[in-house]
Amino acid sequence: MRQLCILAVCFAVVGCSGHRDLTEYSLDEKSFDSEAMAKIQTESGIILPAASKGLAFKHIPPIDPIVFAKIQVPGDAQESLTKQIEALKTIEFPNDFAYDRCVWWPPPPEHIVLSKRATNNGYYIELHLVKENEQLILYIQYFTI
Repeated sequence: MRQLCILAVCFAVVGCSGHRDLTEYSLDEKSFDSEAMAKIQTESGIILPAASKGLAFKHIPPIDPIVFAKIQVPGDAQESLTKQIEALKTIEFPNDFAYDRCVWWPPPPEHIVLSKRATNNGYYIELHLVKENEQLILYIQYFTI
């Protein structure tokens, strides 16, 4: 029995160690990778246009993680992204939730084209579609409670 417990602990430690979602981390334009982009799409349910480019990312664990992302999307995707955002079920949740945990969140209000607080895929989602320097930027925050 003792060996079985030791073996179970070893599998748990080895199986869980090294995955970045177990720790708080940030990504910038250079380190924002396809894994982070896939995570956002899978968890939030928001389908990002193929030519989207990650600009900033913040993951705050552990049990109910909070994710912030800033993504440049192609300008010609504005209409399809707007339709996708508008189709989400609107919901109210705490104002300013975890805003103090991410220095570049929220986006500047004067540039917001569309904002929505919604639920999707079991997450609370806050989305802002923003025009910054002639670029279309999607700010997204999502979390569970």
